[in-house]
Amino acid sequence: MSLSPSQIAAARRAARDLVAAVDLLRRDAGPAGDTVDMRRLLADAQRISEDLDLLAGPEGPTGPSHPPIVVPDHAYPPEFFRDADHD
Repeated sequence: MSLSPSQIAAARRAARDLVAAVDLLRRDAGPAGDTVDMRRLLADAQRISEDLDLLAGPEGPTGPSHPPIVVPDHAYPPEFFRDADHD
């Protein structure tokens, strides 16, 4: 079976939307949202994302949330450490 990346991405978006909708339904239901049936529905919705990972492989990282910190590899001038012992 050949699945295109756009098909998988659309399915992942739909699965996330379903989990969000069921979670909202559970929260809006108040005390009735803490029933076995509601917890099962939420677990089933979450399992769809897990099944997509099994079918198409885990979703790759979208990249770092912040740029990496680059530490220079050269010698520092002595002034850099002048007040270092005053912590």
